[in-house]
Amino acid sequence: MTYDAGRKTVVLFGGTRGDGGSPLDDTWTWDGCHWTQAKPAASPPGRSFGNLAFDASSGKVILFGGGHANSDPARNDTWSWDGSTWTQEHPRTTPPRLADDGLIAADPTNHQVVLFGTDLQGNQVPSTWTWDGSNWTQHRAPTTPPKRGNAAMAFGAKSGMLLFGGQAGEADTLNDTWVWDGSTWSQLRPSTKPAGGPAIMAHEDSRSDVLMVEQDGTWTWTGSNWTRQHPSAMPPFQLFCSLAYDAVRDRVVLFGGKNLQTNQATSDTWLWDGTTWSRASGS
Repeated sequence: MTYDAGRKTVVLFGGTRGDGGSPLDDTWTWDGCHWTQAKPAASPPGRSFGNLAFDASSGKVILFGGGHANSDPARNDTWSWDGSTWTQEHPRTTPPRLADDGLIAADPTNHQVVLFGTDLQGNQVPSTWTWDGSNWTQHRAPTTPPKRGNAAMAFGAKSGMLLFGGQAGEADTLNDTWVWDGSTWSQLRPSTKPAGGPAIMAHEDSRSDVLMVEQDGTWTWTGSNWTRQHPSAMPPFQLFCSLAYDAVRDRVVLFGGKNLQTNQATSDTWLWDGTTWSRASGS
């Protein structure tokens, strides 16, 4: 899920139903009040764990890769969404098939989309790629965050591309913070650290650098440190949920996921207004 700045809507593609069946190939848009299913003339094959980000250089939403943990092998195709249909891109260079830990976010400072993840060739060091509107370029950074899954990544205007936390294994929780400057990764040393583990993140221009949700609560990044928020309401933390900042309505949108208490998939929509979370009506 990502914010489509060209159309001023949040865009959601694919995923799976709660029964764990075949991956979905549907496209939905959020206008601040309602979800509407789009009817594009062409669509990417169904998938979960697809990576979505808005590409300012082309004015389109970019989808890379994804797959399905149970039945569908990971993909390394690139598609673009122009608000009415999907078009498969054919770049000269493309990243390999990535594991489910892939992360993607727009980097407006460097006019790129940044992709970070571990390929399925057995490499233990994750790779970093950027999309310039027509092609992917691999960056062999001298320093790279260690391999991890369920981490969070988003662009912060005060710091750059931030990456936080995740898991190095099922029981190995990480709470480290990294920043990408366009050529390499550097580890930051904030005085306050969230508990770590699975997390999701989105930039939040009007109030703070980024907003992050993890098992320990809701956090914001000030540019040099993490600050825990204390909202009066809070959605239950869920794995595989999606988060995006709706710039025109100044809300962060959270959708779906797998509830850790019930182990059930959900289709709830929650909105963050800078102070608290509220469940969207009808969700």
